[in-house]
Amino acid sequence: MELRRRKRRNRTLRLSAVGAAVLVLAGAGAYLSFGTASIPAAPKTNAELAQTDPCESFSALDAKCTVSFDFSDSVERDGLISQSVPAGFSLTKPAAIELTYSSGPAESEFPDILRQNYDDAVAELYPIGVELGEVTTVERDDLGPNRIVSSSIEPGATAKNGSKVNLEVSAETVVLPELSGLSREQAELDLQKLGFDAEILEENSASPAGTVIGQEPAAGATAKGSKVLVKIAKAEEIQTLKVPAVVGLTESEAQSIIASAGFTNIAVVKVESSKATDERVSHVAPGEGRMVRSDSNVVIVISIPETP
Repeated sequence: MELRRRKRRNRTLRLSAVGAAVLVLAGAGAYLSFGTASIPAAPKTNAELAQTDPCESFSALDAKCTVSFDFSDSVERDGLISQSVPAGFSLTKPAAIELTYSSGPAESEFPDILRQNYDDAVAELYPIGVELGEVTTVERDDLGPNRIVSSSIEPGATAKNGSKVNLEVSAETVVLPELSGLSREQAELDLQKLGFDAEILEENSASPAGTVIGQEPAAGATAKGSKVLVKIAKAEEIQTLKVPAVVGLTESEAQSIIASAGFTNIAVVKVESSKATDERVSHVAPGEGRMVRSDSNVVIVISIPETP
């Protein structure tokens, strides 16, 4: 009887020792229990953050995961500052997993990015948390394309994390082709491929309707992204017009009046007549007062004296 009692006492002591170990570790903030899952490590780099959700690796644990950002002088932007439950601990359901990533330093000295390539300058601004504001292009013959001409924050000035900087960038030059004679659709397509912004202006012209009759600027080296004014031959508007009265007038008088009325296709036929004493309009076809299309042929018949 005494022997059983001792064995039972020894078993109790062994359980108490394990329980004490659990309590000690739990008190350290590990939220430990006799679980089956091991806490993974959160993504630690900017590249990893771009590829996946930082909380995705904790979804299998049915855990609540939150992500926050804080300023840090020692951890680069988007780097992991802390993970509330360290990787490697085994547990069933942690109360929460809190991940804190770096926003970069609270403030930094603004770097000298003047004359740098645009992409390189943007990459240099990212770690210090300075965001891009307005970016405009300017033509600079002394700089290559896509170079920083000026910035709204001076080099060496103190820049706060989250502040915006406006940049002027030298324009990239592209050879603008000669567009005359092309259709409107082809000209717009060619300009789009080269990075130009087309502005269309229709003008009256003897050229086929819908074709390019001019451009500004002229063909040659031009800043990429600039606006190109494309002049297009305007389609002739068809109207219904009244044939004016011109009988008895001279040829030049008749042609002037008919053209002023809006007709563009005018022909002249001269016919000898025994009754004619000088050259005058004897009739017009279609006849005077008729309502016809503006693109109709208007024939002016001139009676002239017979040749002796």
